[in-house]
Amino acid sequence: MENQYPIQLTSDEFSKLVFGLEEFLASDYAGSCLDDADDRLRVATGLASWMISEKVDLVSPEKILPKAKYRLGFNVTDEATGEHIIRLILDRTREMADGDFLQLQNFFWATIGRAIRDNPDVIRTLKLGGVHVEIDPAGGQQAAV
Repeated sequence: MENQYPIQLTSDEFSKLVFGLEEFLASDYAGSCLDDADDRLRVATGLASWMISEKVDLVSPEKILPKAKYRLGFNVTDEATGEHIIRLILDRTREMADGDFLQLQNFFWATIGRAIRDNPDVIRTLKLGGVHVEIDPAGGQQAAV
C-alpha cells in the first residue's frame, strides 16, 4: 500500500500522532471556540508547541522537523544595520553516510554552544540583549513556543 501521509509516516505512526493531537485538544483546549480570535491564537500557540515537542512515544521528532540531509547554511546579519556578520555552511560530501552528516551537525552546534558557554563576555552580551543563557538547564530540553 502506498503511503498516503506526507513526510513518510507509517499508518501506525500517523494514528499515534492523531491520537496524541486528539488528547492534546481534549486537555486544555476542549472548551475553545475556533470562531473566537483569542481562542484560535491560544490553540494555535499550544499546537505549535505540541508539534515541536519531543514525541518519542509518538514518532521521531526528525520526521516532523527533519535535520538537514545535504546542506545546512545560514547568514548571520545585523538586521538593524544591514551588516553581514558571517555565513555558516555545512555541506555533505559524497562519502558521508547519513549518520556522518548528522554527527557533523551535532559537532557544529556543540562547537557554537561551547564557544558561548566558555566566553563570559559573550554570555554577558547575550543577556544584556535579552537572551536567556542557561549553562546547566534543568531538564535539558529544547523549546520553542
